Amino acid sequence: MKRYNEFPKPIGDYVVGRTQRDLDYVASDNSKREITAFIYYPSDSNEGKQPANYMFPEVYDLLGEHQLLAMLKDSYSINIKTQCYDDIKLSDDKDQYPVVFYVCGGGGSPEWGTVLCSDLASKGYIVVSVGHQNTTMYKRKDGKLFNISQGFSDVLIDFSMDPKMLELSQKMELNPKTEKAVEICREVLALPVLERLTKYSKLQEEDVRYVADYLYFLNSGEVDSMFNGRLMLNKGMGIVGHSYGGPTTALVCRDDHRFTCGIGLDSGAFGLGDSDINKPFLLMYCGPNYNMNAAIGANNSKETFYYSIAGVNHLDFCDIVFTCTNEMIRGERDAMDMRNVITDYTKVFFDRYILGKDENVTELHFEGVDRTL
Repeated sequence: MKRYNEFPKPIGDYVVGRTQRDLDYVASDNSKREITAFIYYPSDSNEGKQPANYMFPEVYDLLGEHQLLAMLKDSYSINIKTQCYDDIKLSDDKDQYPVVFYVCGGGGSPEWGTVLCSDLASKGYIVVSVGHQNTTMYKRKDGKLFNISQGFSDVLIDFSMDPKMLELSQKMELNPKTEKAVEICREVLALPVLERLTKYSKLQEEDVRYVADYLYFLNSGEVDSMFNGRLMLNKGMGIVGHSYGGPTTALVCRDDHRFTCGIGLDSGAFGLGDSDINKPFLLMYCGPNYNMNAAIGANNSKETFYYSIAGVNHLDFCDIVFTCTNEMIRGERDAMDMRNVITDYTKVFFDRYILGKDENVTELHFEGVDRTL
């Protein structure tokens, strides 16, 4: 397995800036939410600064606090050079830039999508990655550390060990017929344990929508920032999520008219039931994961695209494809090739459904990437 000392150079011409904001609000369940948001954006110069640190060093201690995450403690490195720079000037090249969100997987960190976020920012997007209380790990600018909660850890373990879920997993085929995949997906969504799991997805959705509200304040100048008048919000926003972040993207698309499209990376359909997202949606996955999200396309009244990727594991859809130090959690696909697949499909999808460009993911071709629908 090849080791990397730095992330790949972003695909676009812009230098990538990054800034962080801590935000607090009260959720619909009356819980206080202390979240953070990393904003990646296009810039013209690194202003002589050193690349931003990838993650906070305390992450290894947080990983060791839960059985769920302990396996990752020695499985990836945070000592890797990024290709972004903290708090540099927003590019003056364009008056406004389109906005998309990134949602990391459960138990992950908002920095886990740094490669994808940097690639998109280098091509002229502003990308917001949120740290979600109870379900992700992060360090706020004020220094406060957040780990996943015991409740979230417990429900993920209970879901994976649920007798009915284990029975259904035995029925999941690599390339099932659509009708069978939809049937299994709906059986998964009917499991009683899903009610507990969905509670956290809905709170993540509220986090994203709150940060979206905040962006409007930044754009209007009600909150002072470099983004005053610079966010292309009239075109609508996009959102992409990995793993447990995927259901959040679908919920946001379904419930918030400001979001025009979404992408799920090896994700599921938790919380959706038989509801219609009513937005263009792209799903990319490995192994038999079509069985976990097939109901999305069956119920969506807008375009839904499914692509299977051969030779990859679940964590290959995030930065671990480059930071991995344990070959047991990596797939066989080359890291740079996997990065190109995810970046290209994501960018083309957002270019079409946010910017209205005459491009389509069906025109992309990579070996081992096959369209299911």
